[in-house]
Amino acid sequence: MTQNDTVSAAQRRFIGQLLTAPTVRRAAEASGISERTAWRYLRAPAVRHELAERQDGILGHVARRLASEMGGALDVLSAVMADTAAHPGARVSAARAVLESGLRLAELVSLSERVAELERIVSKENEHAG
Repeated sequence: MTQNDTVSAAQRRFIGQLLTAPTVRRAAEASGISERTAWRYLRAPAVRHELAERQDGILGHVARRLASEMGGALDVLSAVMADTAAHPGARVSAARAVLESGLRLAELVSLSERVAELERIVSKENEHAG
């Protein structure tokens, strides 16, 4: 591994700050570097790679938390939707949320299946070409 492939302690500090700061300038200030140095760091492939990995980890954590809460959210929406004593606007909003979420899920499943099929086709073509 060359020096260009590694991330320094200062760069790691900056990456950590960048994950929570609203701007590059604020992340630079919080990590004790100039904004110009921060932008130079962001041009380095190793820094971009480390930042992407850490962002992926955060997004994975958030996605797992969200997935674990979705059942409860659906239960609440279903209860409001079925509650004849609830305000009609609340019932309609709950029903709309359930329908929209269901349609988005169906669309994502369909797209995922189509992408998987395209990847299978490309993989077969590459095997025959290679």
